[in-house]
Amino acid sequence: MLSFIYRLIHDFEQEHGIHPNLLYLNEHHVKHLLDGIAEDFTLQNIVELLQLELIINREILHPHVVWTQTAQRIAG
Repeated sequence: MLSFIYRLIHDFEQEHGIHPNLLYLNEHHVKHLLDGIAEDFTLQNIVELLQLELIINREILHPHVVWTQTAQRIAG
């Protein structure tokens, strides 16, 4: 799952020329992501590593990334 998210980020950067700042996942995606990493690595560690804010919503069908000015102001 982490490699899939990296590809989403890479493809977004290639298309838009900017690093996304939001990652949308549902609870199943989060569980799958956490199951695939070391036990001592937390979701917060992943968010910091990817440099993204995380939105978890059960209505998200597929993980996706975006850039939004609102998230940039909150993080900054």
